[in-house]
Amino acid sequence: MELINIDNIAHPLYDSFSKLYSTAFPIFEQRTETQQTRAFSHPKYHLSGYKEEDIFIGFISYWDFQEYIYIEHFAIDRQLRGSGYGSRILKDFISRKSKIVLLEIDPITDDISRSRLRFYRKCGFYENPYPHIHPPYREGYTGHKLIVLTTQHVITSQEYAIFQKDLHETVMSDR
Repeated sequence: MELINIDNIAHPLYDSFSKLYSTAFPIFEQRTETQQTRAFSHPKYHLSGYKEEDIFIGFISYWDFQEYIYIEHFAIDRQLRGSGYGSRILKDFISRKSKIVLLEIDPITDDISRSRLRFYRKCGFYENPYPHIHPPYREGYTGHKLIVLTTQHVITSQEYAIFQKDLHETVMSDR
């Protein structure tokens, strides 16, 4: 499997990323193309695409902050889910980072969300107890409740406050 840095909308894998991104996340969790272009210009933002032979498998978009890595979006092609790619990619990603890796998932309300939480636990993530509302990416939408997961350990309230500040002032600064 090949890891490829996608660094602009003209990159050859950008269209594959964009198609998967638009189907893997609801519209209120998606950046507009203008917002995506701005994210590419930020030194803390990274988009890693994964492919095997000529097949685009998935991607991780993340922000590399001083104390932690924030995975903003992670998706595997729907036809390839359940074949081990997700855990391989995520475990490899975590193993390459010495910092805490942080991400968010939807609240646990059904079998799909329970399965998603089990997946992340198997990949080494812990649930954090802090009530968390992610700001909307687009006008006309409200923030949505998510659960914060982290590797290594449950973060302290001070670490959570740092994440909240980074989320609002850096990640979501262009909305």
